[in-house]
Amino acid sequence: MVIGGANDGAARPTEVGGGGWRGVYWRVAGRVLFRFSPHVAHGFRRRLLRLAGARLRGNVKIRRSVRIDRPWNLSAGHLTVFGDHAALRLRRLLSVGERCVVSQHAIVTTEMLDPRDPGRVVEGAITIEDDCWIAAETLVLPGSVVRAGTVVGARGMVEGELPGWSVAVGQPARAIKPRAFVNAGVGAGAGGGA
Repeated sequence: MVIGGANDGAARPTEVGGGGWRGVYWRVAGRVLFRFSPHVAHGFRRRLLRLAGARLRGNVKIRRSVRIDRPWNLSAGHLTVFGDHAALRLRRLLSVGERCVVSQHAIVTTEMLDPRDPGRVVEGAITIEDDCWIAAETLVLPGSVVRAGTVVGARGMVEGELPGWSVAVGQPARAIKPRAFVNAGVGAGAGGGA
């Protein structure tokens, strides 16, 4: 995690993939085309994001109401879904694994003002591993890691690292129980589970 003051004279960390022509494209045309694309045009939106530098593997579904400020810092795996009105503030890399859901109105931010010193900015890459669900209106803070198979309950706040194959709730989110499967074959094929 990087912490820097707004006026401390130190060089600001560079953005991964740095905007360049992709940044101009996204701000001028890509974001508008993305927002006004047809409801079911997931393939079209994937192409717009890839042109802006996003690394999307396979069939990623991103709703047209998702707000992404720097798509060149987004990496998402096959069968991942970003729900309506999710906000992705990506000064640093956001890496989302396969078969994940980032639900409606969730906020995933790789930068924020330090609550102890509003003149300082806290930055850090975020990793969400395979088979995770970030439920509605959850806030994921800079530098967080959500291990494989974790479910974060609605309106939770992720700060730091959450263990794999668990259910986590609260602000900050804490694991309250393991995530178990009725059919043991399902969890075994997905990277573990009870």
